[in-house]
Order: sequence, then structure tokens, then C-alpha cells
Amino acid sequence: MLSVANDYRLGMDLAEELRSKGLKVTPQRLAVLRVVSSGGHYTGEQIYEMLKKSEPGISLSTIYNSLEALRESGLLNSFEARGVTWYEFRKEPHANVICLDTGEIVDVDVDLSQLTSSIDSKGMRTRGVNLVVYAECRPNETAPQGGADGR
Repeated sequence: MLSVANDYRLGMDLAEELRSKGLKVTPQRLAVLRVVSSGGHYTGEQIYEMLKKSEPGISLSTIYNSLEALRESGLLNSFEARGVTWYEFRKEPHANVICLDTGEIVDVDVDLSQLTSSIDSKGMRTRGVNLVVYAECRPNETAPQGGADGR
């Protein structure tokens, strides 16, 4: 759990992030940003459920308005998977890998330089990359236990 001093510093850092993007600092935006910046992937409904006890006046509409403003400013990323919009704070290029068996979302670091170079060579300028990969993640039940070599 964050100490009061750490929580205060985090709030100040997040407020500065908002200001640097030209956004008004509101308690609602700070609350949403605090949740998403803690790591992971969240839907608007999940964020609402997490915040409604500590922020009783917050509405689902306010959550989505805040998420959209934060996404448009570049503070958050969003991606669609299985008909749901997910939000994340991570800014480095990566793939969001969705496990088809469990629905778990895992970040995988990737080098997108070849892709963006190819796009740039077509006379276009890459503004963002949103890579979602679907993968089976349950081990093959007939495979030996341990690694691929059976250890």
C-alpha cells in the first residue's frame, strides 16, 4: 500500500502530467489516472467499480469522458479486444497479447522499428501503433511436463 507521502507525490506527478498535456486537473481525472497508472489493463466499467467507493460522486459517464480526454492527450493508450475497449498507461511500443483460453492480457515488448520504417518509406508518418495479438496459452495436455525438452 502506498504511504501518504508516496500517494501525495504520485498525485503531484500525475497532476503535472495532466498540465503538460494542457488538460485541466480534476479530482476525477486524477483518480482515473491513478488507477490506470498503477499498471495493467482496465475497462471503463472496471475503473468505475474501483473508484465508486472512494469517489462516491463519480459516474460512469465521467469515467468515460476522463478516459477519452486522457487517451486523446496521449497519456493513456486504448485498444479493442473481443468487443471491449481496454485502457493502459504504458507508453513504450509493445504488443497486447490476449490469451484465447483465459482472456488474460499480457504486454510483450516488441521492436516496431522495421514496421514504422516500412510505413515511413511509403510517404506516411506513423503516429501510433496499436498491436493486439491473440494466442492460445493453455499448455498442450499431451506435452511433457516442464520445458519443451521434457525437463
